[in-house]
Amino acid sequence: MKQSMKSGFQSLRRRVRSAGVRAGREEGGALYELAMVAPVLSMLLVGIIYGGITFYDYVELANAVAVGARTLALNRSAFAGPPTACQLEEAALKNAAGNLNPLQITIAPESFVGASKCSDLLQDDTATVSATYPCNLPIPFAGINLCPVQGTTSKTSNANCPNSAYCLSATMTVLIQ
Repeated sequence: MKQSMKSGFQSLRRRVRSAGVRAGREEGGALYELAMVAPVLSMLLVGIIYGGITFYDYVELANAVAVGARTLALNRSAFAGPPTACQLEEAALKNAAGNLNPLQITIAPESFVGASKCSDLLQDDTATVSATYPCNLPIPFAGINLCPVQGTTSKTSNANCPNSAYCLSATMTVLIQ
């Protein structure tokens, strides 16, 4: 081999070695930062999506309760026989639920001021209509569920839903016309 070729390989080898990663250089730093931040950002994004879905379900439930209460207020005891005003209210509530599963909506017994039962409603009485809907809010990859659906029959709800399967609750009080 000629001396000029030998020195050409050596200079090429020196250039390759000098281009390698050395201490104090920042090559690959952006990739490392992305690997550290990506799981946190993805959990935040999924949390925002789950929160949006839950809020949408709450708005659907609140709208359905409003429709049911309006039906109860306008139909008080207009019908002597079946369907009663309360049966009409429950049917209207479940029909107005939109994307919610009507089988999972739990309608609390109506409470009345001025009447003891639905058929005794008179004008200017008040009625309260309430409904609950189960929700499930898991945080992916963290093993945390903010609102676990445990299949309980408790109809109470609070902010974080401990010991309760019903996270979404809506109530409306109406004046009977």
